[in-house]
Amino acid sequence: MRHYNDLEIIQGIRAKDNKILNYLYDTYFGMIYEMVSKNSGNEDDARDTLQEAILLTYKKIRNGSLELTTTFASYFFTVCWHIWMRELRNRQTEMNNLMEYYYLEQGADNQLTKQYEQQRKYRLYQEHFQRLGKECQKLLKLFLRKYPIKEIARIMGHKSEKAAKKKKYICKERLVNSIKNDKRFGEYHGRK
Repeated sequence: MRHYNDLEIIQGIRAKDNKILNYLYDTYFGMIYEMVSKNSGNEDDARDTLQEAILLTYKKIRNGSLELTTTFASYFFTVCWHIWMRELRNRQTEMNNLMEYYYLEQGADNQLTKQYEQQRKYRLYQEHFQRLGKECQKLLKLFLRKYPIKEIARIMGHKSEKAAKKKKYICKERLVNSIKNDKRFGEYHGRK
């Protein structure tokens, strides 16, 4: 397969050149599919994301607003990433709305409502916990499992128990601040 440089790709997109469009699919689909599949998507989602990214890039080229400050490959992947993250946010919002509607329609008793709210809070916690670095995740899991501090320090390779406690404090603060800065936190706790 022939390799095209950034200028040839941009000119090809502008001209709707099938060779360039096929080149984009052949070159970037695997990378986009990997990113989408690691983030709750499937092959169709990857195709849709790639197609939407091509359309968005085409529009930017046509109206003169495309500014490449990096390689086309980096730019294109970033566009795909943002498109997929927006889609995930939309899906999550739709799912939350459906769940809320379901509970309202069912005339959910107080116990069901409480369980639903707890589940939403737990999902928020899990989402932010997964964003922590692997070291912080491991350290906090050990504390939650009530390992002795001496054992935690040994497992984590800290020089002392004091160092392990300090690292736990830092990790816990990161997690708490991340959760508190999420707009959903305020909704769950009565602050709009």
